Amino acid sequence: MRKRNHENKRWTADDAVYVRQHYGKVSLEDMAAHLGRSSMSVRLYILRNRLTTGHTVKRNLLVEMLRIKFRHIEDFTPTRTFYQETGIGQRRYWDLFFGRKPITGKEYAAVAEYLGVTLQEAFESRQLELFEENEKTV
Repeated sequence: MRKRNHENKRWTADDAVYVRQHYGKVSLEDMAAHLGRSSMSVRLYILRNRLTTGHTVKRNLLVEMLRIKFRHIEDFTPTRTFYQETGIGQRRYWDLFFGRKPITGKEYAAVAEYLGVTLQEAFESRQLELFEENEKTV
């Protein structure tokens, strides 16, 4: 069995900060070289931590709804059944999850129904967060 140079190297807090600060600005290969890791290791870290670059929506309603249902949103992994029942494709789901695109009312209702979140719970959660945002600005 061949041993790889970067096998089982733990991610330090400094490594994580470096990736978060340079993701989208520096190539995976350059980040990997700086960190003494493989580019695949850096790529997997980015995927595991669901990092994204570019413009994002102001309020990510999909993530807010997932937080109603799951204490840790990473506990939810969409399945083929989820995609079929909500009518949201895999690529579209990840665009919504990362906030690259806003969720439509129809999609919001479909996800709420799939997760068993009542529209009343979803609405109350949105209202509460709006109230908290207003308190922060006052």
